[in-house]
Amino acid sequence: MTRSTADPTAEPQRRSDNRGFPFKKRMQYYMIRVVLGILGRAFAWMPEKWAYATGVRISLLAYRKAPKFRKLARRHLEIAFGKDKSPDEIERILYDTYVNYGRNLAEYLMLPHKSDKWVENKVTFYDPQWHTRTAFEEGRGIVSLGAHFGSWELVGARLGIYHYPLAVIVKAQRDAVFTKLLMETRTKWGNEYIFKTRGIKEECYRQLAQNKLLGLLADQNATRGGVFVDFFGVQASTVRGPAEIARAAGVKIIPSFPARNPDGTITLHVQEPIVPSRTDDQEADILETTQRCAKAIEDFARAHPTEYFWWHRRWATRPPGEPEAENPNRIEPPPHPGIK
Repeated sequence: MTRSTADPTAEPQRRSDNRGFPFKKRMQYYMIRVVLGILGRAFAWMPEKWAYATGVRISLLAYRKAPKFRKLARRHLEIAFGKDKSPDEIERILYDTYVNYGRNLAEYLMLPHKSDKWVENKVTFYDPQWHTRTAFEEGRGIVSLGAHFGSWELVGARLGIYHYPLAVIVKAQRDAVFTKLLMETRTKWGNEYIFKTRGIKEECYRQLAQNKLLGLLADQNATRGGVFVDFFGVQASTVRGPAEIARAAGVKIIPSFPARNPDGTITLHVQEPIVPSRTDDQEADILETTQRCAKAIEDFARAHPTEYFWWHRRWATRPPGEPEAENPNRIEPPPHPGIK
């Protein structure tokens, strides 16, 4: 179920059909939906190893034929690992990341046509200290810190099947058609998705008061209103929402990130809870807690580099007054021969 907001880009996907779209958008929606439906059914019907192989082939085609995005991801990997790894090692991580996201693509296409049992067999939880259950027993809700790791759509479906009271704050896509298509898959499994708009903080507090798992992503560049924290040794503008909301509500932040196992299944790794700082200096508390959130994401990305979505322009916004020479994205990286 999706919640009503004032965001006009979210309006079309709240309707039972697409009558809110202009004619051109309706045609675009139907065409894309037909294509994705055919692909999804084909992927779900064919032997699973063929589906994964096809997804990887599509992803590697993008690796070879879309150099702009390949160079962008490589540059971000160089920022993250340039001091520790050779150019060949970074290129291998990049290549393997494309392979992994090809598998994610196959799962995303298959997901609407698969059973609950299939999803359950694909995703497991690793929370040996029972952090999530313990926090739920406190009755004040949980801020679940997420990031763009792995097959997050599949993990979301698994959480819905498990009947976690999950409410995820999401940003509507620029294209309303794409937003509608995404939401049709995401809401199938019973999770609640709330579009980010004015008044969203009050809605977050309301969800926590109902002892829900409030999903907040904190790994994309904050264009405004963010705080600068260290991320892979470079200052990165980061959303303050998880730290600010958890501090005000008096709840824990529990980072949870997925990673693919050697057998192809996925495990959602529940990390050590982050207890927000609470002193008389609110801004210092938010900065310190946000830094710990960024460190949790960085640590997982270091341990599972091929799971992270390196195409985000994570370091695009720079601190005020920073010399242009220190801009990590200023210089185009040299071309690399790639892996044949």
